[in-house]
Amino acid sequence: MVLRENRIFYLDELRAIAILCVIFAHTIQNFPTNMDYLISPTLLSYLTVARMGVILFFMISGALLIGREYNLSDFLKRRFARVLIPTIFWQIIGYLSVLIFIGFTYDNLVQASVQVGFPWFVCAILGIYFVIPIFNSFIKEYGIKGAEYFLIIWVFLVILTNMQLNETYYIDFIFNNVGIYIGYAVLGYYLANKEFNVYSFPMVVICSVLFIISLALNSYYAFNFSHVFYIESYSIIVQCALLFLILRYMSKLAKFRPKFVLSKLHSFVQNSFIGSFIYYLSIFSFTIYLMHGFIVNAIIKYMPVTQFSMIPAIFLLIAVISIVNAAVLSKMPIISKLCGIY
Repeated sequence: MVLRENRIFYLDELRAIAILCVIFAHTIQNFPTNMDYLISPTLLSYLTVARMGVILFFMISGALLIGREYNLSDFLKRRFARVLIPTIFWQIIGYLSVLIFIGFTYDNLVQASVQVGFPWFVCAILGIYFVIPIFNSFIKEYGIKGAEYFLIIWVFLVILTNMQLNETYYIDFIFNNVGIYIGYAVLGYYLANKEFNVYSFPMVVICSVLFIISLALNSYYAFNFSHVFYIESYSIIVQCALLFLILRYMSKLAKFRPKFVLSKLHSFVQNSFIGSFIYYLSIFSFTIYLMHGFIVNAIIKYMPVTQFSMIPAIFLLIAVISIVNAAVLSKMPIISKLCGIY
C-alpha cells in the first residue's frame, strides 16, 4: 500500500468522488421505478452528477501514467495483474454466489459477470493500458503541445459523434468504442500538467461557477432526452474537466497561499479525519467497484424500496457497506491483494 505522504491528494479526492459517483449511478439504474420517475427532473439531476464517475477514473489513469519513465514489459505486467487478478477473484465470488443462491444457468452466469463490472469497464481500462505506452512515447517527445494536438483531434471527433442529422440519427463512428477512452486519459494528463496563465484563486472560482452552470445545463438538456448522458458527450467531458481543475488548483492555492480561507478549508480537509477517509476510499476504490454490484442487487431485492425519495439513503447504505467490507478485506494480507487493494 502506497504511503499517504507519497500520494497526490487531489487525485485521491477525484478517485473518491469517482467511486461514489459509480455507486450512485448503479443505485439509480437498479432502482425499481416507473417511467414517471425516469423522466423526473430530480432523477436526471442525480444522473448528471453520477455519470462523471467512470470518466474521472480514466482521467486519473492518464494523469498518473502518461509522461512517465518505465519499462514496457514491467508496466504491462504490473498494470494487467492489478486489474485481472481482482476481476477474476470477484468473478469467482460472483459465480459461486449464483451457484449457491440462484442456480447454475448461462443467463445467471452472465448476470454474475455484469454484477462485478466485467463486460465493459475492465475491457476499457485494459485497452487504455495497452495503448498508453504508445501515447507516453509520443507525449514525452512532444510534451504538452503533443497532448494539445491529440486533444484537438479527439474533441473534434467527439463533437462529430454528438451531431444529430435528424430526429433519430446521430453521426456514429467506430471511434466511440476505440478512441474515446484513451482521449479521457490524455485529457487527464493534460489537465494535471498544463500550467494555465491564471492565478489559483480566480481559477478555482471561475471553474466552480462554470461547473455549477454545466450541472444545470446538463440537467435541463437531459430532461429533453438529448445525447447528454452518453459517455462521449462533450457536456460531460467539460463537466469532468472543470471538476479536475477545481481540485487541482484548490491544492495549489493551499500550497502557495496558505492564509486564504479556501486554503485553510482545504488544509483542514486534507489533514483531518476527512482526509483519511478520502485516502482510504481512494485506495479501496477498485475493490469497491468490483464488489458493490452484489450489494446493490441484494438491497434492491430484499429491502422494500418503494419511494423515489429513498434513493439518496439507499446510496449511502450501499456506500457504507461497501467501504466497511473493503476495510475489513484490507486487513487480510493475501486476500487484500486478490480483491484489489494495493
